[in-house]
Amino acid sequence: MSSEAYKSRRKRGVAEMPRRRRPIAALLGFLACALAVLGAGAQTPPEVARISFQIATGPVAGSYFPVGEALARIISYPPGFGRCEDDVNVCGPVGLIASARASEGPMANIAAMRSGRVTSALIQGDLASLAYQGAGPFQSSGAFKDLRVLAKLQSETVHLVVATHARVKRLSDLKGKRIGIDAPSSATNATARLILAAAKLNVAKLKLSFQSPDQAAADLKSGKLDALFVIGTAPLRVVDDLLRRGSARLVAIDGNAITAWLKRQPSLMSTNLPEGAYHGSKATRTLAVVALWITTARLPDDVAYSLTRALWNPANRSELDGLGPVAASIHRDGSLESSPIPQHVGAAKFYQDAGRLQN
Repeated sequence: MSSEAYKSRRKRGVAEMPRRRRPIAALLGFLACALAVLGAGAQTPPEVARISFQIATGPVAGSYFPVGEALARIISYPPGFGRCEDDVNVCGPVGLIASARASEGPMANIAAMRSGRVTSALIQGDLASLAYQGAGPFQSSGAFKDLRVLAKLQSETVHLVVATHARVKRLSDLKGKRIGIDAPSSATNATARLILAAAKLNVAKLKLSFQSPDQAAADLKSGKLDALFVIGTAPLRVVDDLLRRGSARLVAIDGNAITAWLKRQPSLMSTNLPEGAYHGSKATRTLAVVALWITTARLPDDVAYSLTRALWNPANRSELDGLGPVAASIHRDGSLESSPIPQHVGAAKFYQDAGRLQN
């Protein structure tokens, strides 16, 4: 091949190469675009906003803390949580992360809710009513009219336990006696003061002591106390231990003054501790208080609806039953008769939809 012919052929080949590569380049470009589109569709969806939800309870060793933990497990819905993904009615709103917080008691819980530091709390119904009205121990802080009820939980019994040899046959006999009523910030302390005042006993002149129930029981056994109040779902270990050892007995909380007072206390009611509730105990007339799960009117209605729906979903009953005797009185059909505290609008909507109100 001549030099000129070779140069001419080479020149044509160089000129034709881009034309032959154009279809390949176009194909590669199309594939790149397709992969980009597919990749965009496979991207992780935007993160669900986390909703922090707190449940203030009471001391870790008390009965309210484990109830708060059970509620937190029931209503939490971390994104992608299988149990909640399978049935959206079994958990709270998607993204909600609930936690139970230990506290010093009802006064601390109400203060934390007023300030917005916690979203909800567990508190005895009688004290919640006082907080709503701004009465009793909440008089100085004023009425908490934003308080709302999500649910009635367990019923608890007020125990008046007296030393075996103490000359106490009835509530009025506590005059001049040494009485343990738990720590100043506790629910037992507040309720015991109300009961003593209702029985026409001058609280300022009583010999009150402020130990924990365990320490009060030890002091009663050693003769340092004549009586103690303790509140909880029977049978309580500390009470059973005292009665089994023959160190104490139960005394009724009743009488005309108490009966008249109860008519103004919708969250307190007269009840009986049945015979044999404790070792060797006889049937004893006493009082019962109801525990409430409360929040404020600031909680969105749809969130309140979702929380209440999850609480009473039959799939979650095992969480409540795991609480032991406390669970026996936790039922959706429990009533809040004449409670001065309004139900949260979202909770009331759930109960209406469910066909049975907590009224």
